[in-house]
This record gives sequence, C-alpha cells and structure tokens, in this order.
Amino acid sequence: MPLISDKIQIPVQKGSAIIALILNTCLVLLIIRKSPKELGAYKFLMIYISILEVLYAIVDILVLPIFHNTGFTFIILTRLETAFFGPQVQLILSGIYCGLYGSCMAMFGIHFIYRCFVMKGNAKLKSFHSWRILFWFAIPIIYGLVWGSIAVVFCGPRDITDKVIEFDLLDSLDINFKNTVYVAPYLFDEHHEIYWPVVISLLVDCIIINSSFFTVCYFGYQTFRELRKLKYSNVSLKNKTLQVQLYYALVTQTLIPVILLQLPATILFLSVFVSFDVGEFSGLVAMTIAVYPAIDPLPTMFIVTSYRHGILEIFNKITRIIMCRWNRPTRQGTSNTQSIETTRL
Repeated sequence: MPLISDKIQIPVQKGSAIIALILNTCLVLLIIRKSPKELGAYKFLMIYISILEVLYAIVDILVLPIFHNTGFTFIILTRLETAFFGPQVQLILSGIYCGLYGSCMAMFGIHFIYRCFVMKGNAKLKSFHSWRILFWFAIPIIYGLVWGSIAVVFCGPRDITDKVIEFDLLDSLDINFKNTVYVAPYLFDEHHEIYWPVVISLLVDCIIINSSFFTVCYFGYQTFRELRKLKYSNVSLKNKTLQVQLYYALVTQTLIPVILLQLPATILFLSVFVSFDVGEFSGLVAMTIAVYPAIDPLPTMFIVTSYRHGILEIFNKITRIIMCRWNRPTRQGTSNTQSIETTRL
C-alpha cells in the first residue's frame, strides 16, 4: 500500500471530517444567531451549503474512498474489510459520495446568482423570499442525483473492469479487488469497443462541472461590476460594507472548491480520455476532497464582521470560564492558609 493512501490519507480523512462537523455546526449557529437583518434569504443558502458539507464529511468517513489511476481509468474504491456495511450498501454510499460532489458544485453557482440578483435588484430575487426558494434548493439535489446515479449505474462494477483493475490493484496497492467495492469509468466493453454509456456519463459530469464554473464566473463578474457602482450609490454604509464582505467571503469560499474539487476532478477525467497515468496524484485527490468541507466555512466565519465578533464573544466567554476555574483553587488555598495562620496566633 502506498504511503499516501495508508499512513496519510485515512488520518486526513477522519481528522477533516471531525473538523468539518465542528466548524460547519458553529457556522450554522452563527448564521442563526448573529446574522444581520440585511442578510435576508441568503442565510438560508449559507445554512444549506453547511448542511451539505456536514453530510459530505459523514459520507466521506463511511466510504473512506481510495482513489487510484490505472492509466485506462481512475478508481474510487472502498476496502470491505474496513467498511461499515456490506457491498451493496457501500456501493450506494459511494454513489451518494459522488452525488454530494455534484451538489456542492451546483450550490456555489446558486450563491453567485443570488448575490448578483441582490446587487442588481433583479425582480427574480423574489423567488428566494417565498416558497419558490425550494426550486433553487432542488437544483443541487438534481445535480447530485444525476452524478450519483451515473456513478452507480454506469460506472459501477463490470466484468471487463474487474479484469482490467484486478492485477493493477494487487500490484500497485496490494489489494484484492474481490475485497473491494469500486466505481470506475472504464471506456471500453468486452469487445474492446467504446462503451458509450460511460463516455456519455463522463461528458454529462463534465457539463455539470463546467456549467457550475461558468455560472460562478459570469455572475461573479456581474456582481463585481455592481459592487464597484455601489460606493457611489445612496445605500447605507452598513449595507455597503456587508455586501462587500459577503462578496469576498463568497469568492474565497468558491476558490476553495475550485482548487480542491473542480481542478483535481477535471485532471482525473482528462486522464481517462487520454489514457494517462497520474500516479500518486490520484491518492492526493481523496485528501483534497476530504479537506474541502473542513476549511470551506472559515472564510465566511472570519470575513463577515458579525460572525467574527460572535466567535470572539464565544472565545472570551470560554477564556473567562477557564480563568475562573483556574483561580478558584488558588483562592481556596489562600483562604485555608490564612485560617491556619489565624489559628496559630
């Protein structure tokens, strides 16, 4: 077993999941208790993505995926000897793992659409302030269902894929493929001809990634243009400051999945089409995906002033409690000493 998969990857996955649960829970509480009124419906979008990231972290622990590239395909596999459930359930969990990836991609695009509507005063903004917001919430779910279904139905175990990866897994990772559950987009069938369901599935996944990226770039640029106009408007200084903070928090929060999710996945997809072995990089992808939900809440928590002040308040309270408990034994010791001295006198 390569070092990156055995001694680094699994601890990183478990540690990142714990951090993701803590930070995203803290962020949700901050959004509920410390959000300014000007935030409006945007707080529901922020809570939504935090919930998605919590689910992603939980599923990552349940799957503990190992990414491996053979040069003809990349494999997302789970070792059954360390799995929580049987093969069928683990395969479904692998599909959910892939589906949550697609959901996160869609969610960031919706965030930028909302911010652009706010800055432009677009009439469609009303759709976020009524029951119609459910339609926006449904988009990441649809993306996730498509991505997850593709992973299980078209990229799940096949006889030809078994033959291709059997020797490679044993030689490279010292793993018997019979003790694994895997998802692998292998482009050929038993007759060495193009297996079109997988090719079309990969193209659909690429469309999902690119549609999300295009949405972020287009609406992000439109929002930036409106922000430049904002400083000459009659909007209150508090509202201006909040909009700027939210924009930069969103940009930073989006750069994280671009670097940790979109870029690695794009490289893996391209490696399949050009039959290129990316080597140890495939193991690194599992770690970047695991780290993503652990660090993604940080920009929002520290860039938005009300949330940053809320964190400082919590920190100060914890510090006071610790100091009070620390000083209590000292005071008791001092009073005991004084009583002993009084008795002697």
